[in-house]
Amino acid sequence: MNHVLDQKDFSGLFSENLKFDYEYDPASQILRLDAEHLPELFALLAMDERLAMDYLRDLTAKEQPEGEFHVVYNWVSIEHHHTLMVVAKVPESMEVLSATQYWESANWMEREVWDMFGIRFAGHPDLRRIYLEETVSFFPLRKSFRTLPVENVRDLGGSERELAKARAKAAKAEKEPAGDK
Repeated sequence: MNHVLDQKDFSGLFSENLKFDYEYDPASQILRLDAEHLPELFALLAMDERLAMDYLRDLTAKEQPEGEFHVVYNWVSIEHHHTLMVVAKVPESMEVLSATQYWESANWMEREVWDMFGIRFAGHPDLRRIYLEETVSFFPLRKSFRTLPVENVRDLGGSERELAKARAKAAKAEKEPAGDK
């Protein structure tokens, strides 16, 4: 059975508690703000009983055509059956506060955003790449990331196969005694 979530107008609650510039559209339940204000917002969403945003359903990022980045959060209050989307503008330092101190579900989602977009999360307990190796120096979901044309799909992975063979050979060489080489 699907339960339709109630959409409430939080304008009064936000104006009473948020002492910074923000933009709120009650029709679409979207709150827009600069990421520097996330600490205050996180505390309000997690602690205020009228909101009780107890489940961070999704966290992702997007890059605008002009190169500006946003982190997008989607919360659900299981207790009150309402939702809220927050779009936070990322500063030039490409670092925002981690939401993991309030919502454990943010852990892997923040790691994914770090891995794909290069946005760091201050205070994250284990911010490391989730898909790519730590040595990779690019972020594939940025608009500046360019892919190279592939002439033959069967050729993909060739370098990975060669690397695996070299590692296996090195591991075998380490196991052999020095006199057997």
